[in-house]
Amino acid sequence: MRSHILILLGLAIQRSCALVFPRYETVNGNITLPQNNAPLNETLAYYKLPGFNGDQETLTHGFFQTSCGSNLSFHYTDPSVYGNQTGTASRPVLILTHGYPESSYIWRRMTQPLSERVPIIVPDQPGYGLSSPCITGSDKLTFAGAILEAVQSVYGQNTTVVLAGHDRGGRTMHRAAVSIDTFPGITALGVFIADIVPFVEEYASFANSTWSVNYFHWAFLPKGDFATDVIMAYGGGAWVRQILTYGSGLNAMGIEIFQADDSWAVYENFFNQLSVTNASVFDYAAGATVDYDMEIADQAAGRKIAMPCHILFSEYNLGSEFDVPAVWARWVDPSAGLTVQGIGAEKGHFIVEEAPDETIQQINTFLDRLNVAQ
Repeated sequence: MRSHILILLGLAIQRSCALVFPRYETVNGNITLPQNNAPLNETLAYYKLPGFNGDQETLTHGFFQTSCGSNLSFHYTDPSVYGNQTGTASRPVLILTHGYPESSYIWRRMTQPLSERVPIIVPDQPGYGLSSPCITGSDKLTFAGAILEAVQSVYGQNTTVVLAGHDRGGRTMHRAAVSIDTFPGITALGVFIADIVPFVEEYASFANSTWSVNYFHWAFLPKGDFATDVIMAYGGGAWVRQILTYGSGLNAMGIEIFQADDSWAVYENFFNQLSVTNASVFDYAAGATVDYDMEIADQAAGRKIAMPCHILFSEYNLGSEFDVPAVWARWVDPSAGLTVQGIGAEKGHFIVEEAPDETIQQINTFLDRLNVAQ
């Protein structure tokens, strides 16, 4: 275990020199920064997520100052709701993480029913939404550590959780699952990952010209200052709208649900802030370097996901490019129990929002498998 930690820390330190973007490296806030910020719409930014939360109709919203430097924003079930069952094997804390270019708002249609079964915590990943960036790194091990610190700040040092995430949030949860023993006090029953394959597999696919074009931002965003400058010149919100359009499926009802509740305006509002756009650039730069190297090291050492794992994917998006079950079988220990299920009907990459009912059903089925209380 000690060697695992030292290897991962060594990779992060070795790569950190490549991730210094001098002009923006000290940008750590979300609201009061530079002149080319559009005004932050606080009504859109400080949304409430519905949830079963005692006598409240919404989840509690709070911030936690993490050791990586991120002032992490998150919505959560008050610990009193499930009493002494909170954070146990029967009522684990379900962690719901979001992807790019979004925020915790992606879970808005799922927080109510899921919180009626288990306590939930829904963070803005470091640097996204209302969370300020980590100052010690943007790799997924650092992100996972920040989120799990927030979990422990609310639910106690010894807490049982279920990990779940879409897109970049799925990558954070993948890293948390592989490296779970590096987080003292956290017991993870399983990990639920939506519409991704690991970094190494994604980059390897770019030998196919169509796929490399479809994922052009994977090469562009790690360019650092240049990427930030170009996006802000184009308009952070305009950039977000284009990315959301590219990633959407063709199902008219799915798109209508995805765009409902002012969701796109929420995400555009955040990315009009230079700090959020820049933090996302650091996220992708880490993905191309530190996170990539960590996965190479994992495979070389035979480290895989060793807990129950469920993969949800869009048949229209990820399923058109990969044999998803075969890919994930290379990253999950056979003894852990891998299940994979696609969603069709031409619903796209933003599957959590385009197919919320199907997502809830798959999460509940996974919780059943983990023997979580009804």
